[in-house]
Amino acid sequence: MNKKMQAQNKNLKYVVYTLIGIAFFIAVVGVVSFVTHESGHREIGNIDAYNAGKRVGASLRVFINFILKSGFLMGSFIAIAASWEKNKSISKAMLHAVLSWGYVVYYAITRKTILNN
Repeated sequence: MNKKMQAQNKNLKYVVYTLIGIAFFIAVVGVVSFVTHESGHREIGNIDAYNAGKRVGASLRVFINFILKSGFLMGSFIAIAASWEKNKSISKAMLHAVLSWGYVVYYAITRKTILNN
């Protein structure tokens, strides 16, 4: 296998690991949300579990919104930088900013020298 194929395989491996990590994070958040929701439908002793679950769910929603918004913005910034480095075009950089992480993943897969240290 030549060096180009090895580099592409290494890049693909990192992309797959990243996607698996994101899927794992979403699964954990989903399980926590489900458990807090289900435990909120009954009262345990003097603790109002429904309101406790509701508060945890609201806090989790705020946290998830923060993660999604900041993650989208970070992906947009990375996409702009990558697009400018490759194309030197403002219009393409703006388009790639809208595509955000989709362009970042595409760039990582097709780039020859990324992650080859």
